[in-house]
Amino acid sequence: MIFYFTGTGNSLYAAQQLAAEGEQIVSMIDALRAGSFHYTLQAGEALGFVFPVYFYTVSDPVLELIRKLKVEGASYVYAVIPCGASIGPAGGFLKAELKKRGLELNRVDPLVVPDGALIFYDIDTPEKMAEQLQKATEDLKSIRESIERRLPNRITGSVAAAKAGLTAYHLGMSTKRFHADSKCIGCGKCASICPAEAIRMENGRPVWAKQKCLKCCGCINRCPAGAIQYGSKTAKRGRYVNPVLK
Repeated sequence: MIFYFTGTGNSLYAAQQLAAEGEQIVSMIDALRAGSFHYTLQAGEALGFVFPVYFYTVSDPVLELIRKLKVEGASYVYAVIPCGASIGPAGGFLKAELKKRGLELNRVDPLVVPDGALIFYDIDTPEKMAEQLQKATEDLKSIRESIERRLPNRITGSVAAAKAGLTAYHLGMSTKRFHADSKCIGCGKCASICPAEAIRMENGRPVWAKQKCLKCCGCINRCPAGAIQYGSKTAKRGRYVNPVLK
């Protein structure tokens, strides 16, 4: 069983590549909304968590799910964490949180993927991102082999440092700089995909109705018209969506 959280599709893609035939893949957001927290694994089945790192830490929806999760029969637990360059101390933080739920984290693998965090900086060219995705696909084959062999690895990361990252993450959750420009076609996709349910449609236009979002960058990257902006700089920046969501 694999739990995943995704904004631009990288984690969903990774989960699909890692899943064995017939293995259940569960959206963390769907599980949270449904209040579905109790699961029983089949004999010998691995338990996986796939989610992006934000601010070098474990983001709120992942922590919320883990803190409510009850899984029976988990003899091998792993995490694959997509990132732009590094996961920082997120692995150690995740290990500590899972231990509180009676789950021993055996393995953590960072997975360098195309970075769609264009609200913070310009992203790579489409050509460069295609190269990164191809490399990530090859890395996933190796990671899957290690998981199939139930190999552990050394998990590092200061919990205190990860909590400092979480504080920074919370400070950056404001939605006030998001807006839709004149290209908006009123399709409502941004509102329908927002994992924080921070967007609603009013008179055919998106309105950021909550003060905080998860900074997953799903709305700005996945807008079919390229109409969503964050401040004044993103209009000239590229967009990224993993092909699994196209």
